[in-house]
Amino acid sequence: MNTKRWLLASVAVFVVMAALEFLIHGVLLSDLYRQTASVWRPEAEMQKMMWIFWVGLLVFAPFFSLIYVKGYEKGKPGLGQGFRYGLYMGVMLSVMHSFGWYVILPIPLALSFWWFLGTLVEFIAAGVAAGLVYHD
Repeated sequence: MNTKRWLLASVAVFVVMAALEFLIHGVLLSDLYRQTASVWRPEAEMQKMMWIFWVGLLVFAPFFSLIYVKGYEKGKPGLGQGFRYGLYMGVMLSVMHSFGWYVILPIPLALSFWWFLGTLVEFIAAGVAAGLVYHD
């Protein structure tokens, strides 16, 4: 394992996921969140706790990248490997995450679907970022 490239891939994954989290949840889904405001913590309370989210992402990114690195196949293009890895991880995790919360929270099915799609896109983009950084 090339530790320097793994760390760089971790940074790339962190940046891509942070940007997509903002775009998906802060911009694209903001109207749906406003429509379901009674389900969520007040905005001010969420902002005070946001550091927990960032710590979680800081822990997640290196482990996501590490799993990619451990399955990396030398001699094959990083872009394709990263896309495939992100797709597999995205499908596996987004189905449980988005539709599991639909069962637990009183949210519209549309929000659950957009979570599924957004998480899938996020994981594919993170996988591509890892693949583009960690390659031969």
